[in-house]
Amino acid sequence: MTKVSSHRGFLVLAASTPWVYALAQSLAASGPVTAVRFYDWANYRRIKPQWPETRSDVHRVSVCMPQGYAGSLEPVFRPLMRRIIDRERVRLRRITGAEPVIVCPYPYLAPWVRHIRESAVVYYNLDDYVLYDPPRATRITALEDEFLARADLTLCLSAHQVATLQARRPDRAAHIAHFPLGVVEDFLNPAPETPPLPDAVGYVGNLGDRVDWAFVAAVAERLSATRFHIVGSLGQNGGATQWETARRRALALPNVVYEGEVPQSQVREHYWRYAVNWMPYDPLHPFNIAACPTKIMDALASGRPFLSTDVPEVRLYPDRIGIVRTPDEAAQALQILLREGSSSAREQVAYASGHTWPHRAARLHELLENITSIGSSRMDMAASHLALREQT
Repeated sequence: MTKVSSHRGFLVLAASTPWVYALAQSLAASGPVTAVRFYDWANYRRIKPQWPETRSDVHRVSVCMPQGYAGSLEPVFRPLMRRIIDRERVRLRRITGAEPVIVCPYPYLAPWVRHIRESAVVYYNLDDYVLYDPPRATRITALEDEFLARADLTLCLSAHQVATLQARRPDRAAHIAHFPLGVVEDFLNPAPETPPLPDAVGYVGNLGDRVDWAFVAAVAERLSATRFHIVGSLGQNGGATQWETARRRALALPNVVYEGEVPQSQVREHYWRYAVNWMPYDPLHPFNIAACPTKIMDALASGRPFLSTDVPEVRLYPDRIGIVRTPDEAAQALQILLREGSSSAREQVAYASGHTWPHRAARLHELLENITSIGSSRMDMAASHLALREQT
């Protein structure tokens, strides 16, 4: 068990997604944090990534490498990646006098921190990574198993992944914790009593195959007087797969309004705008089963009623999220919510305010302290047993 200093810094690797960077940013309120992003040259040119803000308490490092640096050519680049990580460890150690906690959100990072024994390691599990690249399932699982065996703490965004990883490594169950996505404070609706658009149901987010588009169409057809607003990017919209055909049919309905893609800065306003927000996800989609959707807290922060299909993670909020399983159930529930509205909008926003990223950062500190206490207790017990044997 790695001893974790109370004055530790944090080295957050692969901080490319908004939620990984949001955690890094919130951790910086209580100590030094370095966030490192890794890109290959092609993706860097394609994405042209920018940090979320021009000024930050987070020390930010971007690393650009040739393609294959984390895949087929990983053994070749491993010494260089280790030097880069060690350089940032040294920087944090000079500031705090202690080894930093290293947060690793992806299995591919395992070889780059394998040589480090002094720092606490946190494996931050965002998804079922095998779904990202099924042909490499064996390698991904092996690298993840390495983290599960070694990490002082494994954080899982979804409860489903907690159960999955604990079943895989029951001997490490005490080191695997649920750590759902937080909500950005700007998403908290400051005036939830403001009347929304009447008879408006909103969906904001991914418009791919994770949405059950046949379900969307069936519900919209049952509620012809209700307008269903769809916000997000369609991407390539000319495919002939079953779900793309269903999406085109749903978007063609007269009471379905496609709002298009909006800047991230405007997303919150769409959640606040609609009388009801919903998440008509396909409950059988593997990503939906294993995920902690950002929409859960983002929608709750609006103060508007929230309805969802039966995705595992929403079952954790039975008093906050209505769950429907058929188009008839959804149509009936939406009619009631649209007619009655929410009598506890401000209370709902207050609830969401307890799940912001600063609260998640505080929770991480707490979990690390608990893990350290467990390790210290076990070491004390081992020492006591050794002393007892020596006495006898």
